[in-house]
Formats: sequence, C-alpha cells, structure tokens
Amino acid sequence: MQKSIYSGGCRVFYDVTGPDDAPAVILIHGYGVNRKMWNPQLAALKDYRVINVDVRGHGLSRPCHNFTVKNAADDIFNIIDKENCRDAVLVGLSMGGYITQEYAANYGNAKGYMVTGSTPIFVPYKTWEKIGLKYSAALFNLYPWETLKKQMAKASVLDEDARVTLYNMFDEMGKKEFVASWNGIATCLYERDFVFDAPLLVSCGEFDKTGTIKQHLPDWTKYYPGCRVEIIKNAAHVVNMDNPEDFNKLMLEFIKECLK
Repeated sequence: MQKSIYSGGCRVFYDVTGPDDAPAVILIHGYGVNRKMWNPQLAALKDYRVINVDVRGHGLSRPCHNFTVKNAADDIFNIIDKENCRDAVLVGLSMGGYITQEYAANYGNAKGYMVTGSTPIFVPYKTWEKIGLKYSAALFNLYPWETLKKQMAKASVLDEDARVTLYNMFDEMGKKEFVASWNGIATCLYERDFVFDAPLLVSCGEFDKTGTIKQHLPDWTKYYPGCRVEIIKNAAHVVNMDNPEDFNKLMLEFIKECLK
C-alpha cells in the first residue's frame, strides 16, 4: 500500500507491505535513486512489515528543496511514529546509512541498525576529506549529465542489469535536483559523542571503491565497540543489487538476532 506524510515542508511517500502485526523493517535507499532500489529484498522480507521510503527529494517525494540528512532522519521518525512501529529494524544503504545513523543519534529505540556502504558520520575526519566533500557538488556540476549517470552506475555495481536499473533511477531524478541536494550529504559529517542503543551491523561490498568507505571500516569497531562488520563478496557499492542473495541472507540473520 502506498502512503504519504507531510513532514518538514515535504510530502514524503512510502510503501507498506507485509502483515500488519509483523515486526517492522524500515528500508532507506541511497542517494540519487529511490525505493525501487530495494526490489531485490522485498520477497525475502515478505514475513515482515516493510516500510520502504522514497527519501525526501527522491522518487515520488519530489519536489523538495530542503534536503539534509537530519531532515530525512526526522521524516523517518515521523513515518515510524505514524505507523506506530518504534521497535523497527532500520536498514540503510549509502545515504540511507547516514540517515540511519542520524536517526539512531536523535531518536533511537529501534531494535537494530544495519548500515551498508557508508562511513561513520560522528567520528573525526581529516581536513582534506571534509574539504573534498564540501566541494564535491561543484565537481559533479562540471560533468555532462549523461557522463555522470553512466560513471555513477558503473562505479556503483558490477552487474550489468543493475547498472541499467541504477542509470534509469538517476535519470528520473535529473541533474539539477541531484546536484542541488548533494550539499545535504556534503554537510552531514560532524563529531558527536554517541553510542548506538541497539545492535549495529555494518556491511560493505568487496569491490566498493566509493569515497573512503573501505578506509574507514576500522573506525566502526574503534568508536562503536560491539559493532559487527561484514564484507559481502562479489559486490561493489550497491551491495543489495549486486549480490542480493548474500545481502539478503546477512540482512535476515541480523533482523532475527535483533528480534530475539
């Protein structure tokens, strides 16, 4: 069932599937795409109440001109509050992983957090990393949109069919919105003392070359003792589309552990 909520100046759309009385799983997609990114997971999650969100500024949740990771996390809280499922497991990939962290820090009370293809946003970063992120939107703007879409799709997944799917989702968003909203990602890093209040699973594709994601993998266990880190074989950045079989297995195992 498709639903929507007015949150922070934006109409945010989401799908709700599965039994009404089942434990809830919140799916939060990556930047520049939409909730269809999670199609390879929906059958595996059929026994759960799945809330699959089009993050503000993406998919049906457009237009929206005030995208930030914090605003998006507030949207997730408002959806969870409306659907009365505060004890959900949050699953976020890339940008969705940043939103998941922001949600955990500001709201918490979830059953668990699965973060894939993301860096920890509350830990110290080197100056050059912050500067590079700050000016990345201007760099994106220099590329022809056709070139940028193809390069992003190629860098994100190994599977050719998945590349076509990603390309089409990037195309739906359009370059103007893509570049304009990117500053919401570029400003999401800030140092903060924080402890996750539920189990944390971090996963990363074996061939993920996006930014400094792999370089920062050790930071997860350094700053968050008890965090579990898993590398998923035969996958690049968008792991759930590149290797859905292994991703789904890991995700389902984690959800079951969180709900014990």
